[in-house]
Formats: sequence, structure tokens, C-alpha cells
Amino acid sequence: MLPKLRHLIFSLTTFIVAAGLWELAVASGRFPPALLPDLSTVAEKFISLIISGVLVWSALGTLFRLVLGFVIGSIAGVGIGLLMGRYKYVEDFLMPVVSIGYPIPALAYAPLFVLWFGLGNLPSVLLVAVAAAFQIVVNTWKGVLAVKPIWFRSAEVMGASERMIFTTVVLPASLPYTMTGLRLGLGAAWRVLIGVEMLTAVANGLGSLIFAAKQFLETDVMLSGIILIGLIGYVLEKYLFTTIERITLVKWGMLRT
Repeated sequence: MLPKLRHLIFSLTTFIVAAGLWELAVASGRFPPALLPDLSTVAEKFISLIISGVLVWSALGTLFRLVLGFVIGSIAGVGIGLLMGRYKYVEDFLMPVVSIGYPIPALAYAPLFVLWFGLGNLPSVLLVAVAAAFQIVVNTWKGVLAVKPIWFRSAEVMGASERMIFTTVVLPASLPYTMTGLRLGLGAAWRVLIGVEMLTAVANGLGSLIFAAKQFLETDVMLSGIILIGLIGYVLEKYLFTTIERITLVKWGMLRT
């Protein structure tokens, strides 16, 4: 209990120091209140936007696009990564595309996707899928390549079919790498989605909320949106993937807590 309390206090110290520096910058008077509001003003605006439902509605719109795009990207990324790692001819065929597409920021595709698919949800969802897929493909592919060859030979000697090898050897052994790819893919998807929402004129979303607030110099609204983006990202990382890892990798002894 004591180490956890110590860790919590140490973590909170970072926020306390950051808040103190923020308030010092506000008190210096070098920035007008419209550009740098104090933390109490931001907190009041954040609470009022939550109560009014503006932030909640915007967050739900963003999460809808994130979940839909991430599911598409995850299915495609895991499938392609597994095939590339297991079959050399698939790797040779797809590697040039993956090697070229992986370093390109997904946001660079945004203007093209808007031209091809118009404004609204579709380009946002597809860009989320692209942003997630490349991260997942590379990590899953590396995970399959990291599987020890003797495991494959042992399964083949015992008469395992290709399907059984996939389900009992490839999938479990490559799961730590796949989970890393999913984590990175979700982070990349989350970042690109906020940017895309500012460009594609979606009806509701945290990105469009921040962009609209910028037009009216509502810094407290922009900061409220940014705070909620950080909180949602933390919850997804801390609880979603940690829970999945605990019931899979940790339980199977493949990852230390």
C-alpha cells in the first residue's frame, strides 16, 4: 500500500508543478486572459461544458469514429501482419508498400481522402484505419518472425495442420508484439483523428470543437477539449490494454506485471 501511495504522490507532484508554472505565467501579466486563462476559469468552463453535454456529445462523436476506424485497421493490420510473417511470398509482395507507407504520417493523406470521399465521417474513419493499420502490420509481422522455428517444427512433427499451427503457435507467440502494435496503432489513430476532425468539418467531435473555439478565441473551451482528449487517451491506455494484457499475456506468463 505504501509504495502505491508514494507512486501516486510522486505522479501528482508533476501536475502540481505544471499547475504552479501555469499560474505564474498567468500572474506575470505577459499574456492577456483571453489567451492564457487561469486554471480556475478553465476548470469552471470544463465543468459547465460537461454539464451542458457539449463535451460529452463531442467526445461520443470522436469515440465513434475512433472505434469504427480502429476495428477496421486492427482486423486488416493483424491479418496482413500474420500473413507476411508466416508466408515469405506474401512478405515479398507487400513489403514495398508497407515500407513506403509506414513512415508517412496518416494526416498527409487527409487532403486526398477529403477529395475522394468528401467531408464528414467517412474520410475520418478511413484515416483512423490507415493510421492504426501500418503500426499493427509492422509489429504483428515482427512478432511472427520472432517465433522460434523449433516451435513450428515441433507442431509439424506432431501432425498439426496449418490452421492448428496458426491458432496454437503463431497467434499466442506473436501476441506480445501484436499488443504493442495495437497500443501504438491506437495512439496514432487517436492523434490523427483529432487533426482530421479539424479539417473535414464533421458535425461533432473534439477536434471540431477545438477548431471552432479557436475562431472565437475561446481559449478555455480549447483547453477543456484538450484536457478531455488527454483523459480519454489515458483511460484507453491504462484500463483497456492493461486489462487485456492481464487476462492474456500476464496470465500466460508471457509478460511480467
